Amino acid sequence: MNRSLINKSIVESRLLLASCMAALFGFCWTRVWLVSQFEMGRFQTIVEQFQQFERFFPVPFEQLFTYAGRIALTYDEPIVVVCMSLWAIARGSDCISGEIGRGTMEMLLAQPISRLQVLWSHALVTVAGTGLLAVASWLGVYVGIQTTIVEEPSPAARVTIPWFGIELPNPLAKAEMQRVPMRERVEAAWFVPAAFNLFSLGVFGAGLSTLLSAFDRYRWRTIGIVVGFYLVQMTVKIVGLAADRLSWLSRLTFFTAYEPERFVSVAIHNAEFTWSLGFRDAQGSWVLGPLGYNGILLGLGVACFVGATVAFRNRDLPAPL
Repeated sequence: MNRSLINKSIVESRLLLASCMAALFGFCWTRVWLVSQFEMGRFQTIVEQFQQFERFFPVPFEQLFTYAGRIALTYDEPIVVVCMSLWAIARGSDCISGEIGRGTMEMLLAQPISRLQVLWSHALVTVAGTGLLAVASWLGVYVGIQTTIVEEPSPAARVTIPWFGIELPNPLAKAEMQRVPMRERVEAAWFVPAAFNLFSLGVFGAGLSTLLSAFDRYRWRTIGIVVGFYLVQMTVKIVGLAADRLSWLSRLTFFTAYEPERFVSVAIHNAEFTWSLGFRDAQGSWVLGPLGYNGILLGLGVACFVGATVAFRNRDLPAPL
């Protein structure tokens, strides 16, 4: 790998990477703090009003009545997905069509470097940045858990019945609130699978953008096609979740493999399956594990990078305008 090409990619992407990392870290930290601002009983009352929309969630609503379940929703927030997608699409589209559009591709290839070096040095920096973004999101959650205090109802006062030694709740005692550190209720390690799932989504987005960039000469058109593909895929997933007779559509979208809340639930309740390709659920049915879902996204991403390599090596470069 050419060190000069890697340095070039780092210089070109450092501002975007720093901005996205700061946004993810700050948002995830703030999101954990927001969870602590809603008393659990009141939040449950609100969520129960939307019981008919439970089909749109990858986990039962009961998971949302816990701190961990509500924090896990951070990874499904639009700003988190958009930040990762912004990085992946911006970097992938710039790999080939961006250089051609600026008229710098011929200058690059006039140097003693191969097309393979140009593409894979760019891809290396893009994938490394994707990993840093995923780490930044988890660090935001970690810092939020370590610094947040939640208020919970204190255990009800109890009255002991003489001679019988029986303790009963005192209904006349005034309800009081107690302050408890969030780290005593939630473990940051539970959210590592969610961060890895975000990383896998970013690798796929970067690979897809690079593949389309390898066939085009205009970066704006590459970005438009990728964004349009994302919107179609999201629509397909929503339609598949909305109607039982159309549930088969969920198998046609890559967003089905992005289920961070489900993986957090597995890490909490079935820790031995956190990094498994598959396992048997409570009904005895074989289901795909977190690593299986991530493997789909990573496999598709690598396949797109390989396809981009083949296309770029075999295409004729247009003359700069």
